[in-house]
Amino acid sequence: MMEISMKYIKLVFLLFIGVFLLPGYSFASYSCSPLSGSISVNLNTITVQRDTAVGTLLATITGPNASAYSCYVSNPSSGTTLVLGVQSILGYYGHMDGISVYRTNVPGIGIGIGGAGSMNGFNYTTYVGDGTSSWYGSDWNSVVVTATYDSKTISSYISPIIKVYKIDDASSGVISGQVGAVIMGMSNGFNTSYVSSWAQDIPLMVTGTINVVACSIKTPTLNFPIGDVLASKFGSTVGTTPSDAQNTQNLGLDCDPQANINVSLSGTQNPDVGTTSVLALTGQGDAGVAQGVGVQIVYNGSPLTLNNRIVLKKSAGGQETFPLTARYYQTRTSVTTGTANTSATLNLTYQ
Repeated sequence: MMEISMKYIKLVFLLFIGVFLLPGYSFASYSCSPLSGSISVNLNTITVQRDTAVGTLLATITGPNASAYSCYVSNPSSGTTLVLGVQSILGYYGHMDGISVYRTNVPGIGIGIGGAGSMNGFNYTTYVGDGTSSWYGSDWNSVVVTATYDSKTISSYISPIIKVYKIDDASSGVISGQVGAVIMGMSNGFNTSYVSSWAQDIPLMVTGTINVVACSIKTPTLNFPIGDVLASKFGSTVGTTPSDAQNTQNLGLDCDPQANINVSLSGTQNPDVGTTSVLALTGQGDAGVAQGVGVQIVYNGSPLTLNNRIVLKKSAGGQETFPLTARYYQTRTSVTTGTANTSATLNLTYQ
């Protein structure tokens, strides 16, 4: 009898990722109570590029480890099986990356639902529809399966996991409300075909913002090779910008009609001047780095001020080109030779 039991234990471990200890013959009594009124996952803000391909995984967010259920088992001489799982209540979209993906209330955005659970010393991570143990229906999956033949109280915990996918042409919006549930099933003995009773579901709540940008960037990196400039091209006046110490490159975008294109510049201000449009040089103050000079980024004849958003235009739709000029700017009354490089970031927003 013991040899047969051990064979069954091994089989169940491979199939359900749990452990069953099942000596004896009589039935047990059991009850499970939820330890949380609901469990929430904050997706924060997820930015979706306009030309992101359908099927792209946009984000994977793991929620905090939350108390799930407290289960009391008495006289389980025949063994009692407990199944901690996750369930979707959303409409099914399809399979991606080997898991089930469900439509959200935001057009073009789907989610996969999973969890990392622990119970009675066992830990496992799984997703609805990943094929590991969806034996009670296609829209739910067990996270941890365990069993006991001791009279005891067993607590379970879960960190819900949400995978966010682009499933169609997407729109900006807020994902909110209940998307699924954390569930607990119970049965006497070694039952692999059914759960005899279920505890009260714990609603799984999600909130987050989907930000679909209205333009795609065709020039993700801009380099401005100004080249070598003689120090004699500068004078003794702060603010001198030699005409042959500059370079122009085009920022290229592909935009939806009516997209309001805004830009701001972020970087390190040059400490030599109070002018907030002058960038510091990389390694400024180090040996071998030029002194008395900084860099400005100019659009439409005006330098971009650091951390100040300006409107470029409202797009009619399609290709948009914005010429940007990088130029040296004298920051002291004298300029010394050396390398004069800098880096900055253009932040594009669309309204």
